[in-house]
Amino acid sequence: MMKTTTRSDYKSRIARVTDAIMREPTSMRTVEEWAALANFSPFHFHRIYRAMQGECVSDTIRRARLTRAALQLSTTDRRVIDIALEAGYESAQSFARAFRSFVAASPSEFRAGHRTVADFIAPIVIERKDEIMNVDIIEREPTRAHVLQHRGPIASIPESWANLWRWHVQAGLGGRSLYPIGVCFGDPETSGGFRYYAGLVFPDGVAASGEVETLDVPGGRYASYRHIGPYAGIGGAFQKLYGQWLPSSGYEPDDRPSLEVYRNTPYDTPPEALITDLLVPVK
Repeated sequence: MMKTTTRSDYKSRIARVTDAIMREPTSMRTVEEWAALANFSPFHFHRIYRAMQGECVSDTIRRARLTRAALQLSTTDRRVIDIALEAGYESAQSFARAFRSFVAASPSEFRAGHRTVADFIAPIVIERKDEIMNVDIIEREPTRAHVLQHRGPIASIPESWANLWRWHVQAGLGGRSLYPIGVCFGDPETSGGFRYYAGLVFPDGVAASGEVETLDVPGGRYASYRHIGPYAGIGGAFQKLYGQWLPSSGYEPDDRPSLEVYRNTPYDTPPEALITDLLVPVK
C-alpha cells in the first residue's frame, strides 16, 4: 500500500540535516549517517537532498563552515590560520580564496570592518514552479544485462556507451539486443559512491567478454517517467522526479539503482525524438 508521505514530510526530514550541519559544521559524518538522520536510503539521499535544496550536502557544509568562520573573524581575536584549519582548509591562502568568493572580502578586510555575516550573505531562495509529470507506477521483472562500467568524468559517459556498442558489433551480436539500459547507483553530481553501467539486454545464452560483464538488475516497483528528447535532458528530468514528483507522491525511494531504459537509439533517431523511460525504485 502507498504510504502517505507528503512534500512537507520530505522537507522536514531534509531540514533535520541542514539544521545539524548549521549546528555542527565541522562534524565529520558519513553519507550513511546523514541519510539515516533524514530517514532516507543512502542509495538516493544525495539526489533527493540536491533536488530539494538546490545544492549538494558538501556545499551546505562549506557554507556553514564559512559562516562560522566569518563569525569567528568578527567576534574573536583568533588567528586566521587557526580559523582556516577549523573550517577545513589546509592553508590561510586557500581559506582566503574561498572566503573572498563567499563574502566578497578577504578575511582581514572582513575583520577590520567588524561586519556581520548578514551584511554579505543573501538567503538562498529557489524559485520553482512544479511541473505536472506523467508518472506511472510499474512492476518490473528482474533482468540480466551485459554492462560496461563507466570510469571517468560524467561528461564522458557517452564514450562508455560507444565502447559497449562497438563490443557488441565486434562480438557478432548486432541486432540481437532487446534494448539498452543504463544502471545508476548514487548521485552523478557527487563523487562518493556513484557508479554507472551502460548495458544491453540480450536473450539468454549470450556470453560476456573482455571488460563487459553481466549485471543482475533487480526487479520490483518503479516510478516510470517517459523522457522524450535529447539525452542531455535526462539529468534535469531525474532532478524533477526526485525533487518534485517523489516528495508529493506518497512513495519512498527503495534501495535499488535508478534505471534508464532506452526505447530507441541515436543511431537511427533524431535527438528530439529519442525516448527514454526513467525509472526510480519506490516502495
